[in-house]
Amino acid sequence: MKKFTIITLPEHEIPILESLGKAGITHLLEATGPDFERLREVAEEVDFEKLKDKAEKEIEEAEKEIEVAKERLMGTEWRLACLSALKPDEFKRCLVVGVVEFTLLPRLEEHLNRLGDVTYSTVEISPDGGLLFVFGPDERRRWVETIFLVFDVKDIYDELGVRDVLLVLDLGKRDETIKQYEEERKIFEEEIEKLQKVMESDLEPRLRTLEGLQGVPVLRTEMMSVIQGWVPTEKLPEFKETIGDVEEEIGLGLIVRYEDPSHGEKVPTRRPTIRPKFFDPAVTLTTLRGWPTAHEVNPSMVSLLIFSLQFGVMFGDVGQGFIFLVLGFILSRKYKTGLASKLGVAFVPMGIFSIFFGFLYGEVFLVEGIIHPILFSPLHSIMRLFQMVLGIAVLEMSVGLVMGAINEYKEGNIAGVIGEHGAGGILFFVGLYFMATEFYISMDFMAIMGHWSFIVLMLGLVMAFVEPILSAVIRHEKISFEVVMEGMAALLITFIEGLANFFSFLRIAAFALAHASLAVAAHSMTDFMGVGGIILMNVIAMSFEFISSSVQALRLLYYEFMGKFFKGTGTPFKPFRVRRGQN
Repeated sequence: MKKFTIITLPEHEIPILESLGKAGITHLLEATGPDFERLREVAEEVDFEKLKDKAEKEIEEAEKEIEVAKERLMGTEWRLACLSALKPDEFKRCLVVGVVEFTLLPRLEEHLNRLGDVTYSTVEISPDGGLLFVFGPDERRRWVETIFLVFDVKDIYDELGVRDVLLVLDLGKRDETIKQYEEERKIFEEEIEKLQKVMESDLEPRLRTLEGLQGVPVLRTEMMSVIQGWVPTEKLPEFKETIGDVEEEIGLGLIVRYEDPSHGEKVPTRRPTIRPKFFDPAVTLTTLRGWPTAHEVNPSMVSLLIFSLQFGVMFGDVGQGFIFLVLGFILSRKYKTGLASKLGVAFVPMGIFSIFFGFLYGEVFLVEGIIHPILFSPLHSIMRLFQMVLGIAVLEMSVGLVMGAINEYKEGNIAGVIGEHGAGGILFFVGLYFMATEFYISMDFMAIMGHWSFIVLMLGLVMAFVEPILSAVIRHEKISFEVVMEGMAALLITFIEGLANFFSFLRIAAFALAHASLAVAAHSMTDFMGVGGIILMNVIAMSFEFISSSVQALRLLYYEFMGKFFKGTGTPFKPFRVRRGQN
């Protein structure tokens, strides 16, 4: 990971964040460092809400300008329509001209027809109304004007003004005025189009972007904005290209600084990936325990295998394992996201290991004798079962301790490779396993004290004790009493915790025996229930026992195995993306 810091003018912040959000390769964080702390002291930070309020105010003002322009356009179009509809010959001959709404016209015509010697005509100037020309003797003028007043027919002089109405009588000036109104209409239309374009392409997108940027950790002042975050090292060329595009867009170079992570700095890490891709949803097994740090080995695939192995030892059955295998494929194909997809992916290796150990135990749907056990039957070889389980325990914890040694080395603690989370722990467990095996054979506690396995165990404890002291020597520190006590604590933790972890794995044997006992119960129930007894026991095994075995496998995975190497104190890498507001 590379840490970047961008210092820019406030007006360039949005295009920078938009470009970074579109690229989706950065993880933003609060700007930190002594320089920025001093900046906060001397300059007042700009409240993000002020930026939104400013953008909303600009939109409100633009909307008002558009409304004013539309009103002026409507007025011009109305006058233009009226002038175009007024013909000089008709205007000279008529008694009066008014602007009428078509909804009132039927009632108005009824009253005009009663006058007898009056005629009229209408000219449409809009879908809702037009001009009403009334013709007749001059003595009817007052009657017609009264009817216009009653029915709220607007006099043409009030609508257009005396000047425009009189222009109708002069054909030359009338045509010239119509042309001026047409040009005025064109100007208003262009003005409205320009304002709407600014609204749609600048103001509204800026507000939506600001809404999407709410909560983005940017240090803002009146004079500058500081954007800080992380970018994966392999994505650095793409990041620089994005910055170059922004500089070209704004026509100004940006101040960009790159730094390597400092010692102890919390660096975000991306989501662990699994190969093959099919097993990728099983990353949840790891992330439920914690998020890997930048210096930790990705344990996802190993964790899935360890969990499935432990489950298979406890739930060894060819028939039931096959059902979970098929169910896993069905769920994983049908669901690509959500809990069902994760269960489907987990069921596949769980079913495979269950089938594998089912062949070793000779068990199919809780029925023994259908196939011959390749290894042994748990109920008939309890001590061999214990020996196998403890061997698996040593193998699993040794794998975990190897990964722990790698993590110690990557963190720069070279001495940690030989300590309780490294070679020392491995030697302790190997020695403990062979001591337990020798004790089972000889049943003589004093005899095992001289066995080679006891020496291996003690060597592991000594290495755990020496690790803090050696670490102090490497750091050129004084070997103080506290350092020696750290060594003693490491020795005691390795011994006590190691014993607890080692014998904790015996729960696997216990649940394997419980599964085998269900087979005995199923066989007994067939005497009075027939096939129903076997079906009932299989239902119990694939529900209650399945859940309990899964929980125990998870417990051993998280504490006994992952506890040897996995801290899970990392921060997830969250690619920054601009969350657009709704249109």
